[in-house]
Amino acid sequence: MIKQKIAYCLATLGVSLGIFGAAATNTHAAAAIPDVSEWQGKMTSLQAQNLKNQVSFIINRRQYGSGYVDKYATNNTALYVKYGIPFGEYDYAMFTSSASARTEAKNFYNRSNKNAKFYVLDYEQNNVTSGSSKSAVKAWYNEMRSLTNKKLIFYSYQSFATQYAGSARNNFDAQWIANYSAKPTITTDLWQYTNKYYLAALGKYVDNSKVVTHPASWWTGTSTASTALADTSSSTTKYYHALNAAKSVTVNKKIYLYDSATFSKANRVKALSAGDSVSIQSVTKRASGSYYFTTTTGQYITANRSYVSE
Repeated sequence: MIKQKIAYCLATLGVSLGIFGAAATNTHAAAAIPDVSEWQGKMTSLQAQNLKNQVSFIINRRQYGSGYVDKYATNNTALYVKYGIPFGEYDYAMFTSSASARTEAKNFYNRSNKNAKFYVLDYEQNNVTSGSSKSAVKAWYNEMRSLTNKKLIFYSYQSFATQYAGSARNNFDAQWIANYSAKPTITTDLWQYTNKYYLAALGKYVDNSKVVTHPASWWTGTSTASTALADTSSSTTKYYHALNAAKSVTVNKKIYLYDSATFSKANRVKALSAGDSVSIQSVTKRASGSYYFTTTTGQYITANRSYVSE
């Protein structure tokens, strides 16, 4: 996404040997996680059928700001639904203020295919002329969160994310970061590592990504026993981000049960001891980036891995 797709034009001029070689290489690679837009053309039923066996999931552009709808988004996402291909949708951000960010988010959601597993803010171009870019990112997130409970993902490249989104990106359920030279050094749950992945089903080169923390099943909503987004590749993950199959946690050391999501001394209900089991109905992310569990009794406990385990 971080370019105007010159690579695709060049790719179509590739000699047959290079194309076949790339296809053969990818045959044995892990399932792709491509992002797709009108740059790849209008997808056919045959292409969609072939894609199903070549991808973990797809991320499809829906709009280029409020003023432009991707020409083939409706066609492509309908084919994903028809052939059982999990997908998310993204909005290439063009907002100029917090107010226009809210409008853009609303338009994005209204235009989207509601079978999407998640929604992405693709923020890689700063057009904000009123207020701060960080406030606009937050406004987009808040508007989308008011419209859907599905996962909201922040996308950008590393330097832009830190400069123009800052801590506002921490509100999102996950961060999808592009860096083609090396693994990103900022928080990254999905890594867009190349724009030169040959996708045989489409016969074209595309952007491709790989999961870093959350398993593919988290993105597609098919997690079972491993729903906890276990960040097995990172020992620094402090919190559980979702529920396990048992929907319960075990207390590791003394914690408190609270009657409010604000964990102050005044809101403590009772102390829980190591070994206690607690039934959980949901997990929530705070604006600060921390997570907490809501119990089946409507009370609250920390989701910090140091204090509880699934």
